[in-house]
Amino acid sequence: MQDVLHCMPVDGSIPSRSARSGYHHRQSASTPPRQRRITRQLSMTGSTGKISYRPDVDGLRAIAVMSVVLFHLDFNALPGGFVGVDVFFVISGFLITKIIAAEIADGTFSFRQFYARRIRRILPVFFLVVAATIAAGSILLLPEDRNALLKSVQFALRFGANIYFSKSQGYFDLSSEEKPLLHLWSLSVEEQYYFIWPLLLVLLYATGRRLSGQAPQQKLIIGITAALTVAGFVFTQHAIETHAAKERLYFLLHARFGELMIGSLTAMLPPLPRDRKTLANVLAVCGMSGLLLALFAIDRHDAFPGYNALLPCLSAALLLHSGQSAHGEGTIASRMLGSRALVQIGLLSYSIYLWHWPILAFMRYVYGRYALPLTWSVAAVALMLALSCLSYLLLERKFKRMTMTFGRVVVAVFLVPVACLTVISIYGTGEATNAQNTQNEQLTTYGTDVCHGNFDMRCVRGDPETAPRILMFGDSHAASLNGFIDVVGRREHWSAMMVSASSCSPVFGFDEGVLPDYSREPCANLKKFVVDNLHKYDAVFIASYWPFHLGWTDTSADKDYVRKFKNTLETIAHSKPVYVFSDVPRLAITPARSAHFSTLRLHVERPQSREYARANETIRQIVLAVPNAHWIDIAAPLAGFDRFPDHGGLPMYLDAEHLNLHGSVALGERFSDAATILERTGPTQLSELR
Repeated sequence: MQDVLHCMPVDGSIPSRSARSGYHHRQSASTPPRQRRITRQLSMTGSTGKISYRPDVDGLRAIAVMSVVLFHLDFNALPGGFVGVDVFFVISGFLITKIIAAEIADGTFSFRQFYARRIRRILPVFFLVVAATIAAGSILLLPEDRNALLKSVQFALRFGANIYFSKSQGYFDLSSEEKPLLHLWSLSVEEQYYFIWPLLLVLLYATGRRLSGQAPQQKLIIGITAALTVAGFVFTQHAIETHAAKERLYFLLHARFGELMIGSLTAMLPPLPRDRKTLANVLAVCGMSGLLLALFAIDRHDAFPGYNALLPCLSAALLLHSGQSAHGEGTIASRMLGSRALVQIGLLSYSIYLWHWPILAFMRYVYGRYALPLTWSVAAVALMLALSCLSYLLLERKFKRMTMTFGRVVVAVFLVPVACLTVISIYGTGEATNAQNTQNEQLTTYGTDVCHGNFDMRCVRGDPETAPRILMFGDSHAASLNGFIDVVGRREHWSAMMVSASSCSPVFGFDEGVLPDYSREPCANLKKFVVDNLHKYDAVFIASYWPFHLGWTDTSADKDYVRKFKNTLETIAHSKPVYVFSDVPRLAITPARSAHFSTLRLHVERPQSREYARANETIRQIVLAVPNAHWIDIAAPLAGFDRFPDHGGLPMYLDAEHLNLHGSVALGERFSDAATILERTGPTQLSELR
């Protein structure tokens, strides 16, 4: 989320022709009647052409950016820290409306100058961060991950990063905490808002000039703004409750429009009279209390934005409104927010926001886990502060003070950097794609012809001379066992129908609503397939990512999964044997990354995951308690492979938790050398299955 909020010069005042000339809006007989009328209208909203610097606004920025950074360091430390983005949206809407209204009041508003200021104050640091991220990514990222980064750059340069990330999907995509430019979605939201709201606001005031009655007309403009604000929140809440892809709404302008409009509406409201200082302080205390409540009471699992975003947004609006209603004396909250330390952080907030996420994303990419060691987190904070200070002093502050023509700004500060970075990103995407295409298919997939999320590929694995009498289903961890089942089935002379879908463990009653939107339809189809075809088979195999389904990972899971899983086992085992497979060991990082970092001589000590072993034991106990249910331990043949996950000099894993096709086949060979699956049921059942 960008802080285009730094739309004021260093001394905090809004630049205008009258301010530069020392003219402070004193009306005279020579002032045109129409201009006097507009000025009177705007003065009702507190917009009087010259807006004094408010340190409390910078303090509020500081609270917002520190909340976001702390949340991104550890979301358990401040569960609702991500609402700092929403606070920025409110501040942004507030300041932009104040600026435009003030310049309309003194007759100096110009779209050319408005956008020239936006370019000068936003893009220099933005381009620097993007260029630095590309440079770091070209060294640290694997080809497929570098490709994803460069594609996001191309969208970000067109202020469409939010659209790009809203469409990102796929179980094997870079996880969100490792996408170096993910945070630019909020910058795109605000830029898109800046193309819509200024034009609409100017049209509203232009219409007001043609109507008589200043106060009624101003009330009409406020009413229209309020209606747009309410409509924005109602639409977003309705979409969250009804839209199948509601997660994607998080990134999009139409889901955030109401938040920005709250800030705009706040800017239009007239300040409280001077004799209402007590009320101003009450509003300020309510705003600060509401903001603190939002930071601790809201968490990432709540439906958001929608109505849940009202608490932080209205709280920020109360702080902004009460601050302007204090008439220079300040409220209790505004004096706290205006402290020197907070103001200094607020001045750096835009640079801090831009730098913090790429630093954390690259660190997590190297370390392999979301939770970074304390020393890494401290180093991250120190680095983001150092880079923020440098970019603020060398770029942000200097470009704010520059006087440049509109044409020069557009060409030198916008078009040239965009052209250069676009060429770099397109060329780099081609290079990364070529490198990715040269990789061995057996090492980078678990089979290109598997029935994962579909039923029209080659679903049968095992002995080709035997009709499939076994149904195997599960999520992507089941899909990654295609090679394993093929090898074991051939050796034991049986075959299995294998069907799977990302994140989906189709136990009876499984709630696919907790899954990412791209997984829901495939999961629903898989559930239906299992129910409709279960009676055709003599035995059932189940494999899944047990830590995820038990709710032990960072993503949402079916909260009633254990009961549903046990019920599924009991129901199926009543008529046919059920075989439940253990999960394979999880790696600290992928073999490809490990090899890549070794070439860079980047050696990092990482703790080995044991969550899979704990989850395996939990599921094993459930399985053993159900008659006719059998536990198949496939983790034992991989003992030690969590540290050295290769076979024949080639990696066995596709990523940190999925076997690739080569590894799956190797596991099948190792398993078959020491154990069997179906013979465990006894010769009678085995002969029936054959």
